[in-house]
Amino acid sequence: MVGYAFMGAAHSQAWRTVNRVYDLPARARMALICGRDSGKVAEAADRLGWEAHTTDWRELVSRDDIDVVDVCTPGDSHAEIALAALAAGKHVLCEKPLANTVQEAREMAAAAARAQAAGVRSMCGFNYRRVPAVTMMRQLVADGRLGVIRHVRAVYLQDWIVDPQFPLVWRLQKDRAGSGALGDIGAHIIDLTQYVTGQRITGVSAVTETFVKERPLPAESSGLAATANGADGQVADR
Repeated sequence: MVGYAFMGAAHSQAWRTVNRVYDLPARARMALICGRDSGKVAEAADRLGWEAHTTDWRELVSRDDIDVVDVCTPGDSHAEIALAALAAGKHVLCEKPLANTVQEAREMAAAAARAQAAGVRSMCGFNYRRVPAVTMMRQLVADGRLGVIRHVRAVYLQDWIVDPQFPLVWRLQKDRAGSGALGDIGAHIIDLTQYVTGQRITGVSAVTETFVKERPLPAESSGLAATANGADGQVADR
């Protein structure tokens, strides 16, 4: 797995327990976790249950004893890691948003299709598909119980960055997060709309607005938590 913060911890919990919950044809072995900070990734490996750790994701791709690469990094590195892993014959689980640009996403989809022909599987982490209520909604639509679906209204209510004093973490930086909140959590709405209805989106018309236009620079951040770089709480220059 590449990444050890918020999603890394969540995925680690899943890898630790998957064989206790499901009757699978293979047993998950948590072989290697990767992060940029050697000290922090070592601590994460011990806390999350990984056998070993590294600061170079290329080690995961090159090792013969690793079958699956789980990408839990910011969006600006998804394409590079996933493409290299697929080329090396590794199964890939990549967190959403899949990529920071349409071109990157197309390249990743094409690489995944080529790999699939050789028996290599890949998927994006749209975990809400596995929620029982969502499965039931999909079945109700497929069975015609709700009639013809003509309109869908979806809202993702999440408020952890509503505070204007919350620092400018990577999720709020376009060069690292691509489409920002629209892709980060809006991607779930788009995926579930298509998954539940069985229909595909063919056009988009939208109005967007950035409500908090200035934030403090982060002193440090991990997962969904962060601290600002000033003790006085003043907004720093961007």
